[in-house]
Amino acid sequence: MNKLAKKAIGLTVASMMLATVFTGCSDKKPVNDTKAPSETTAPKTDKKDEVTEEGPLFKETLKFSYMGNIWDPHPQDGNPIFDELMKRTNTEIDFQWHPASNYGERVAVTLASGTLPDMIYGGSIPNLIDQGAIIPIDDLLEEHGQNLLAHLREGDMPYMRQALDGQIYHLPAILDFQPAYAMQIREDWLKNVGIEKTPETWDEWKTAWKAFKDQDANKDGDATNEVPYAGDIYSLLPAFGINIADRIGFVQDADGNYTLMYELPEFREYLEEMRSLYKEGILDKEFATRGTFVNNPELEKVAQANLAGSMMTWAANTRTTTEVLREIDPDAKLIGVKPIQGPSGKSGIPARKTVSGSATITIAGEKKAEDIIKFFNYVYSEEGINLMSYGIEGVHNEIVDGKPVLKAPYNESFAIARETGLNFTPFPHLFTEDAYMQLTLTGKTYDEISEPMQMFYDALYVGQDAFFTSLPILNTDAYTEKQAQIFPNLEGLLAQCVAGDISVDQFYSEYEKLKPVGLKDILAQGNEAWKLVSQK
Repeated sequence: MNKLAKKAIGLTVASMMLATVFTGCSDKKPVNDTKAPSETTAPKTDKKDEVTEEGPLFKETLKFSYMGNIWDPHPQDGNPIFDELMKRTNTEIDFQWHPASNYGERVAVTLASGTLPDMIYGGSIPNLIDQGAIIPIDDLLEEHGQNLLAHLREGDMPYMRQALDGQIYHLPAILDFQPAYAMQIREDWLKNVGIEKTPETWDEWKTAWKAFKDQDANKDGDATNEVPYAGDIYSLLPAFGINIADRIGFVQDADGNYTLMYELPEFREYLEEMRSLYKEGILDKEFATRGTFVNNPELEKVAQANLAGSMMTWAANTRTTTEVLREIDPDAKLIGVKPIQGPSGKSGIPARKTVSGSATITIAGEKKAEDIIKFFNYVYSEEGINLMSYGIEGVHNEIVDGKPVLKAPYNESFAIARETGLNFTPFPHLFTEDAYMQLTLTGKTYDEISEPMQMFYDALYVGQDAFFTSLPILNTDAYTEKQAQIFPNLEGLLAQCVAGDISVDQFYSEYEKLKPVGLKDILAQGNEAWKLVSQK
């Protein structure tokens, strides 16, 4: 039995799906008055890689197999977008689709069989590397994948490269804009407690929070049930210059080292402030069990129960919560506002990660790898992007003022668009911000949508001057082996400290005790891996 088969036996590979919540970024104007595709997509390809008047991309048909997981409403068969893509490039792809459930086991079985497809979508890239099943594609991208590389920002590269060796192994889905989250506050509550100005500074926010706590801000006759700041406490870290977008908390220190937020000097100030806010009854008593980075559905519940005065979460929450609340109170209004300026004037909102998913070329497809990259270079070209985002001209879209505009019924919902093959998330492509917003607004202009939808739209961009790209969690050997022991312990210590059960000094004392049992190795290996993925 070969190495590939031996190592694969018994392995359960975690399935990784492309992010399906893409959010657009444009000025407030009609959907058909956005930037032209040539301004938002990649430069035109070189003539040798173009679909020209002389014919498709390949003179001889390129054939390769592609294994992936799929879910509704994406079509397994009868995809007109793929049919057009195959025709334009003279390509035939043998798609081997499997249900998303238990897909990891399917990958493991495929590896154990020793008979691999040319490409595998999903699965754990570190495991696939360990099996010797996939190949790095850095050099191929440099030579034949410039359209893809043109869409990657510097902050994307640590998400593209692997911690093991710093190389790129996968083709991603790309979303080239950043809005996702927003700081949010009940504007009607501010009026109820007599505050006219939306808070911006730390002191102004504390004044508003105290008013929410001390007065019957939701006007339900009970002045004790309001939650001034709802959700987890991790969402307040950017106000102290600690830019994270999860509860693990990997950051860079002043010297550029990859480390944990607990190592930063700003963390002590943050910890002291959180203890004070908790003691004053401003923080959510359930901060450890609900929140954007803990349990977002539970945060939505407290917001829609008319109990939450403010929070930091997905921008779409402004619309959904307002719509629910207005069934009882027509004046309810949850709006997006600029991120909180902390005690030192710092602020931030996590930007959306612009790359996601994983489609790798296996050793079985190595001889075809150059042509496979050329094929995807077309997918990431202006023509390819427009096809994957807007479909076929005259069928799925029409050109208005030189720009593609989705036609009904394809602009009526994401489900309808995806049923026909648009925004096919189990396959690497770039979905444009403009196409996303056309679907989000169902083909309407800003002025034509409802007020709650306008609030969502506004919330997306209100914090854009403070967007930051958080660091990835690097799956080093130490992190993989020790994270289940270390990080739940850290979360528990943090919760105890904020709640006043242990002092700040006790927290740091317990934190240091974790270093000899794995935390030190996580930090050291993480910093070395960071040098690889950031190419520093």
